[in-house]
Amino acid sequence: MPASLLDAPNRIVPALVTPLTPSGELDVPSAERLIEHLYAKGVGGLYVTGSTGEGIYLDWPVRRKLVELSISMSRGRGKVIAHVGAIQASQAFELAAHAAKAGADAVASIPPFVGGCSWDEVYAYYTRLCQTSAAPVVAYYIPGLTGQSLSLDQLGSLLQVKGVCGLKFTDFNLYLMQRLIARLREDQIAYNGPDEMLALGLQMGAQGGIGTTYNFMPEQILKIAAHCAAGRFTDAIAAQKQANEVIEVLLRFQGLAATKQILFWQGLIASPTCAAPRAGLTPEQQADLRARLARTAIGETLLNRA
Repeated sequence: MPASLLDAPNRIVPALVTPLTPSGELDVPSAERLIEHLYAKGVGGLYVTGSTGEGIYLDWPVRRKLVELSISMSRGRGKVIAHVGAIQASQAFELAAHAAKAGADAVASIPPFVGGCSWDEVYAYYTRLCQTSAAPVVAYYIPGLTGQSLSLDQLGSLLQVKGVCGLKFTDFNLYLMQRLIARLREDQIAYNGPDEMLALGLQMGAQGGIGTTYNFMPEQILKIAAHCAAGRFTDAIAAQKQANEVIEVLLRFQGLAATKQILFWQGLIASPTCAAPRAGLTPEQQADLRARLARTAIGETLLNRA
């Protein structure tokens, strides 16, 4: 049921990194260790094989296996949203069928954008995905990646598509976010996307957050959410400033490669390997990243790993 996403004890959901072996296979022990760690810290679910999870670059067996593993380890602990976006729409529909059969609480998808897609094509895609998916659908707005800026009315119309249970909003337009949230039905959810503005997104009415940095600093992210839930907005902004000191460092590098490098240093994944064609950080970049992170809130979490 769509309302199940609102039933989670909290709705702080890491956009799960996909741990890979140096040969590009799914590193199951690392995935299990990372998922266990995140739930032990108190997150409310997992967002799997999205952009952070390198979904469109992964072989299908890897995508399916990580979705299945995430669902298995989340039973009784949190909700799983499986991102099914793919270059070919037919692949997305097939991945959605697999995720629903495996027990995902919802599926999500980036809109079609390669080569340029019109609003009518985006709307038709989500309508078809909802018609073919046995699981509810979380729509996704990320204009910085897709190059598609949509209006309030256009995004509002996506929320009216039968089967859409919510929206992941990854943009810095807080006015647009708030007006969309005002259009949600009681059984729909809005997730804040930009990690940099989680405190503000929650204060503007988002019921949860999905983000990359939740992988390596879940305690800091949960602290922001707890302060917002309690109405301690000054404290929430102070905690957000600490998180943003880390994010500022991350933005100096390729974000996903740096994220995997941090998780490697934290002992949570065995290798910082990224899916081809993404490259890892050079030794020089690694040294620079580590030196800059040493002065942030996560500096003490980095182990001595070469």
